[in-house]
Amino acid sequence: MRTEIAAYLSVARGIICAPEQVVITSGYSGGLGLILHALGLRGQTAWMEDPGYPMTRMALSMAGIETIPVSVDEYGLDVEEGIRRAPNAALAVVTAGQQAPLGVTLSLPRRLRLLEWADENGSWIIEDDYLSELQLVGRAAPALASQDRSGRVIHIGTFSKTINPGLRLGFVVAPTSLANRVADTAAALAPAASITCQWALAEFMRKGHYLRHLRRMKRTYTARLAALQRALSIPATTEAMAGLALLVHLPQGADDVAISQQALAVGLAPLPLSIWYADAAQARSGLLLCVTNVPDEGIEDCCSRLVRFTEAFI
Repeated sequence: MRTEIAAYLSVARGIICAPEQVVITSGYSGGLGLILHALGLRGQTAWMEDPGYPMTRMALSMAGIETIPVSVDEYGLDVEEGIRRAPNAALAVVTAGQQAPLGVTLSLPRRLRLLEWADENGSWIIEDDYLSELQLVGRAAPALASQDRSGRVIHIGTFSKTINPGLRLGFVVAPTSLANRVADTAAALAPAASITCQWALAEFMRKGHYLRHLRRMKRTYTARLAALQRALSIPATTEAMAGLALLVHLPQGADDVAISQQALAVGLAPLPLSIWYADAAQARSGLLLCVTNVPDEGIEDCCSRLVRFTEAFI
């Protein structure tokens, strides 16, 4: 399994690593917990994208790490802001390929500045590659780890988005200097998931089925995204593609949490954008509409109901 992942990463994500640097985990959360335990950064600080994945923020807090929110714009994480706010932070957590939830790619100048900061400061970077190469528009950006020459980037990947979250399979690629510590921590505290599933997935990858599966899923999700965009019409909003979700911005002050809760009652499940922000007072309002589970039939009716809910709260 580790050999197949290393081979896949070299082709799809530009990461050159040995199988010994790969540790199999129980999905992204398992990989993040493993890394935080191995690094032992309790009492220190970490940059966290704002907006950013709420569960990551919670995990950092539970590990005794103070999170420093760093804003995200059209070029990704604002590295200079992070340096101003916490120049000696021990860690930065980024979604460089497709930022969650805004969907932007970390620009090359900011990638280089982030790597330079980590090298000079002796800090670590956790790269959450949550969508891998499953990017619907254009070619997927290379992994940040592929540009790391100082061994400061720890890459976390998962098969939850590309195959099925029920697998609970992911992986960590640790820099050579950290690989043994991560492997020992995993062996003691976070053993890998089902060996049977690992064997099956390794064979699936070895025979080339995984790459073919990704290409097929891209076509399917692109078609669903287009169907959702055609069916959805909410006045005075800006629509932007954010990973595998359609991000619909709402007027400032609209209660996106209330809209999401009301929608659940009729079988719709939009995710409020505001909960991704560290400071509720600075949060922007919006809805994340998942592309992966858009129904083939009845999409117009679903969107009409969502529009009615939204208009009632605006």
